[in-house]
Amino acid sequence: MCRFAAAYRDVISRSFPDLVEEARGIAEGSCLSVEDIMVINCRYEMSKVPQIPECTTGAVLPEASQSGCTYSCKNWDFSSGVMDHLIILHITTEDGTRILGLTEAGQMIRDGFNSHGLSIGTNNLQSVYDHGGWGIPVTFLRRKMLMCRRFEDALFLADRAERTISNNMLLTDGANGRTIDLEWHPKGIDRLDAADGILTHANHFVKQPQIDAITGRPKNRDSRLRQLLMRHHGHITVETIKNCLRDHEYYPLSICGHPDPDGSSYSRDRITVSSMIVDFSNQCAHICAGPPCEGEYKEYYL
Repeated sequence: MCRFAAAYRDVISRSFPDLVEEARGIAEGSCLSVEDIMVINCRYEMSKVPQIPECTTGAVLPEASQSGCTYSCKNWDFSSGVMDHLIILHITTEDGTRILGLTEAGQMIRDGFNSHGLSIGTNNLQSVYDHGGWGIPVTFLRRKMLMCRRFEDALFLADRAERTISNNMLLTDGANGRTIDLEWHPKGIDRLDAADGILTHANHFVKQPQIDAITGRPKNRDSRLRQLLMRHHGHITVETIKNCLRDHEYYPLSICGHPDPDGSSYSRDRITVSSMIVDFSNQCAHICAGPPCEGEYKEYYL
């Protein structure tokens, strides 16, 4: 595994040499080998098999909110085993860009927002086009996108990155009240725009459903989140979004995820390990550890 992950360094070095240095810094600071850190940062590429449906993402633009604000949000669903290894990172880069977000210990920051008003929320996708090879690991790509000063620069990075696997990226420009969803796969990128100031996504392809490699399961968390938000259109606040992210409709594959008590369903061990809402007007992230129906959102300022 270490040798396999280390082989990505050459690909990353060609595009993002600064992030290879960051991986080395994480290794040095944690007294681990660079190879170990590369495994953690390439785990998405190394474990692309149909397993746990991960994550529900969304964005609310000024026309849909109560006070003309822009918000982005995400419930991060994963194995309960990762719960004790999640961290909040607050980064200041050499050019003064500040970044706040969530990741797994040892990983580059994976979801969050920056001081230029950009946020990224991601969720797993798996297409029939996914294959082995040496593309840019999505953890490194997402880290680089969060360094961007402009919405267009982040889109450019996503467009030009070498791809061997699929991933979904919901990019929001809080400074200018716009958002776009990128269904990113080896054959290209399909884009989804907001409708009525609301954009949501989960773990299936919307533009090209026929390329989804995971079949035979309900695909409704994105439409459910949209339905809940639309009930409050024009009056959406942070509290509104919190309540939407606590929803249990379609359990066990609900927006707010919990392990199945008898351990026999498709969602075995699936749990919402964290929930995050970005309030761009206040440069604040509301973050809850674990399922938001049980935990408390705390405010973290950029």
